[in-house]
Amino acid sequence: MRIEDNLRSIQPIVFNQLQKTIKKKQLTHAYLFEGDSGTGKKNMALWVAASLFCQNLVDSLPCQECTSCVRVLKQVHPDVIEIAPDGLSIKVEQVRQLKSEFSKSGVEGQQKVFIIEDAEKMTPGAANSLLKFLEEPNGKAIAFLLTTAKQRLLPTILSRCQLIHFRNLSKQRLLDELEKKQLDSSQSALLVHLTNSLETAVLMSQDEWFHEASKIGFRWFVQMITKKDDSFIFIQTDIMPHFKERNQHLLAIDLVLLAYRDVLKVHYETIDILAYPQYREQIEKIAKQMSGKKLSCSIESILQSRKKLESNVSAQGVFEQLTLIVTKD
Repeated sequence: MRIEDNLRSIQPIVFNQLQKTIKKKQLTHAYLFEGDSGTGKKNMALWVAASLFCQNLVDSLPCQECTSCVRVLKQVHPDVIEIAPDGLSIKVEQVRQLKSEFSKSGVEGQQKVFIIEDAEKMTPGAANSLLKFLEEPNGKAIAFLLTTAKQRLLPTILSRCQLIHFRNLSKQRLLDELEKKQLDSSQSALLVHLTNSLETAVLMSQDEWFHEASKIGFRWFVQMITKKDDSFIFIQTDIMPHFKERNQHLLAIDLVLLAYRDVLKVHYETIDILAYPQYREQIEKIAKQMSGKKLSCSIESILQSRKKLESNVSAQGVFEQLTLIVTKD
């Protein structure tokens, strides 16, 4: 699928807005694309950039076939410069280098485009350094700041960029795309509850560790919800050996949370995509045996446990405390 068709499909409002702006030649010097991962922010920035370098514009829009378009979309054009976090943050040195590039003429013309990924991860020094550029824009340079958390950006940066919100992909839309790629339907159903990104979902589907993790996560849910005596042993023998890193600990909690939410959906006969459709019969049986109040309390406990993990509390302690709480009568 051409990038234009994909963007038009997943972000029709943003696409139409920018399409009109491009045709009227009214692009501003700085944009802030805000939205969750996988919502098309990067590709939209590249598509707009392609419109500035295209050799064969079609109704003022990029042809996506000429040498310039292909290089922009493949991220190898010398006048489209990208920066991303170096480790956990974007450093002031990276922004200074970016500003140095801004001061130069384009390699193949006057136009230059800059894309800053995860802009919310700029250090205070980097953000202040960028602010000086935004206050004194260069007419031949356009900057795209991409973020999943605009509230973490300086208000002064927000005020100098045109904010464009990218809506989340619907679960059904993402599920349809995964099925086109012939992914296992039950695995796809779980993936659309864990990510909004098609690319991330495909990568996760190819990860044997994740396949095993999803099975262990559901078994842990069954252990807890049926009040098995060996629930605590399961944490030591299965959970901790497989889920070793902090992000994996969070995934373990999310897998259990999704199972509980499936039960709650079935309990209240909510029409929605189940995360574990392959276990529907088992989920329906559990839903008949539990009250909505008990399910809601368990879900709240799981959410509290997730917050503790985010605060770097010991994972095994969090898992054991959660198991103790939800297995109470």
